[in-house]
Amino acid sequence: MTFRFYRLGPWRLLSKEDKHTVLLLGKAIRDGDLEREQVFRDNWRTLSAQVQIAGHRLLLKVPRARHRRVWERLLSLFRGSDALRTFRHLEQMAAMGLRAPAPVIAGELRHYGMVTDSFVCYRFVEGRRPGGKDAPAVLRALKMLHNQGYLRSDAQLANFLIDDEGEVVFIDFRLKRPRFLPRLQKARELDRFLRSCPEAQNYLTKDESQSLWLRLAHKLENFSFARRDLKRQLRARRKGKG
Repeated sequence: MTFRFYRLGPWRLLSKEDKHTVLLLGKAIRDGDLEREQVFRDNWRTLSAQVQIAGHRLLLKVPRARHRRVWERLLSLFRGSDALRTFRHLEQMAAMGLRAPAPVIAGELRHYGMVTDSFVCYRFVEGRRPGGKDAPAVLRALKMLHNQGYLRSDAQLANFLIDDEGEVVFIDFRLKRPRFLPRLQKARELDRFLRSCPEAQNYLTKDESQSLWLRLAHKLENFSFARRDLKRQLRARRKGKG
């Protein structure tokens, strides 16, 4: 079944569910008529919560910060909202034969053509956080994604799950097809993953571990982390003087 767009007043909804279910879910989310079973994050940047809506157990995400940034609002004149893109990325991941939560519904609200509010809901995945023993499986899944020409963004071990069938599930990702120096960008993402899961180093091939791209990526990431730490220190000093 392909996804379709529906209207709920000024809201535009995207889903593969039947019209009745889509409008029922959309209205409940719009009106806040839902039960928050567990809140993972609720701040100015994002809302992420496990919710019950009309008998459906879902994970709800609202990218609040993106709705407030002027430049992101302007960009939304020419592209879909972050929530709609997330819905499509979840679909795309499944189409590539990789596991990700099943999208249920996404919605966006526009004002003068710009996105001012949006949300996405997908099926809650039962699973556990991976550990060092899962390094080969997670590494294999990440390399499968890279082989199909995509990055996942923020490739930390914490952004994967192991489901009840023992399969690797991608969570909290944003698909990107690198255009400039794709091998270097993939190597940088791999390096970030290795930093979060050192055990995975043991499962790289000799060619991979000695790759010039990976060595360059490691140096670039070292520089990136050092620059980030320096910025934090400078901000802390400014606050101390204030």
